[in-house]
Amino acid sequence: MSTSAVRQELPSEGLTIDQLGQAAGTTTRNIRALQTRGLLPPPVMAGRVGHYGHEHVERLGLITRLQDRGYSLAAIADVLQAWNEQRSVGDLLGFERERDLAEGTLESELELGLEELAARFPGIDDALVHRAIELELVIPVSWVPPRFRVPSPRLLEVGAALLELGVPLHAALDQLVVLREGTAQMAKTVVEMFAEHVIAPWAAAGHPLEAIPDLLDRVRRTKPLPIAAMTALMRKALAREVSAALSTIVPRHG
Repeated sequence: MSTSAVRQELPSEGLTIDQLGQAAGTTTRNIRALQTRGLLPPPVMAGRVGHYGHEHVERLGLITRLQDRGYSLAAIADVLQAWNEQRSVGDLLGFERERDLAEGTLESELELGLEELAARFPGIDDALVHRAIELELVIPVSWVPPRFRVPSPRLLEVGAALLELGVPLHAALDQLVVLREGTAQMAKTVVEMFAEHVIAPWAAAGHPLEAIPDLLDRVRRTKPLPIAAMTALMRKALAREVSAALSTIVPRHG
């Protein structure tokens, strides 16, 4: 049964917990569990009987829609708390990180010892290790024994692949600085566009908490678009630059 239909049919005295469960398509046990976790407001008590209203029906609908999208109860609790405390839209969407980790669109960190790092990058010395630390490619966890946290294992894999191809590690690190600056500017531009044309109108319209799933859908549909655009542009640019650079290199014949 839809939320609007339940709203029309809701008795003036409210619903009992059994009626609420039937209307929302859930169990009384689940309703009590959500109340215990603070995700569902307590009912209005009339003697020993609790009565539930529109707020409870809509909140259950919101929780169900977010769970259907793969969000945990802990993440849903975070967004409800952020909403109740009137925090920013950024705080409301902060729990997207958990979903990204689960889907593999956000990397899981790695931890390596110094010997493991040296095995991936033969010839690495103290100066290069310190440069990698400055660039936050690796973050020291301990010095005795030396262990490092790797925020982006993919970047480490790219560096190792370049080293195998003959690109010195110091040259790869220099290029990382350039790429990082460029991508940071592109990301800033794209996010500003999204904030101006999607988030700001949504916030200005005074959408209720129940509209959060719709906003999350917009965020999710938007996130892959700039990556796809940058990939297409980078491929074309690389093709042009490879052709131009290699056309000036003439192999010598012995």
